Amino acid sequence: MRKFVIQIIGILSISLILLLVFDFTYTTIYENANPRTKFQYLRSLKNTKVNYVFLGSSRVENGIDPIIIEKHTHKKAVNLGYQASKLGDIFSVLQLLKSYGITSDTIFVQIDYSFQTTGHSINLPYEMTPFIRDNKVTKKYFLEYLGKNPSFYYFPFIRFCENETKIGLREIFANLIGKRTKILEKKGFSPLQGVEDQKNSHRSLPNSTITSNLYYEKIKKYGDANNIKIVFFCAPFCRHTKNLDYVRKLKTKIPDLYDFSTVVQQDSMFVNCFHLNESGATEFTEVFAKKIFKK
Repeated sequence: MRKFVIQIIGILSISLILLLVFDFTYTTIYENANPRTKFQYLRSLKNTKVNYVFLGSSRVENGIDPIIIEKHTHKKAVNLGYQASKLGDIFSVLQLLKSYGITSDTIFVQIDYSFQTTGHSINLPYEMTPFIRDNKVTKKYFLEYLGKNPSFYYFPFIRFCENETKIGLREIFANLIGKRTKILEKKGFSPLQGVEDQKNSHRSLPNSTITSNLYYEKIKKYGDANNIKIVFFCAPFCRHTKNLDYVRKLKTKIPDLYDFSTVVQQDSMFVNCFHLNESGATEFTEVFAKKIFKK
């Protein structure tokens, strides 16, 4: 019996050591690779100044071209929008900018029907996963905002196993050989291609706004407490979107909201009623720059 117990302890010890080695190896590769994901790009900006930072959902990621902003302002800009980001995700990224020592003149936050939605981004959680132990913000995002089991944070390598299809062996190999994406080249902007028939779209904005949003209030207070200038804006919707007057109602909750919801009218500029294609993003970014930075 004693021999059996010793063997079990030995197997468990070897297994734990292997998990620790795999965890360390995977994490180290992600930390030192050329940025392939937007979160790696964010980390690569550590201890630098980025004059203009854009936060939001895919309506930012696919709709704001930082290179055009730089052309108009001659200052540095980045697009840190994430697909399906909610205000809780945006609040976490805002905190991460400070944690990583990234300073800015202005942070632009795109807000619309996200004012009354819950949940989390599609891409941010798995992109952040290799760096969960970077700081208090990354830890809090997983354990409090996402409600992950503490074993996800404390037990070695489990986070990579749970996200094998996204950050597993195939992605590790791509990071190891330095396979590039367009994240760096586009400064976080991810243009969409194509045109759909918006006339038959059933896209609709909410009929009314909720009274308040906890994370909107947190973003405002965090900006004030840290002397960060935060500007809220609403990106374009196609003209066939139902309940477009929702944005007017939203302005009663966010009086300083910049409303760009109707500045792009041509159907040919949209992939769908909520997302601009590359031509539409170019037009919108030009309009945005002329409106905001001429002041």
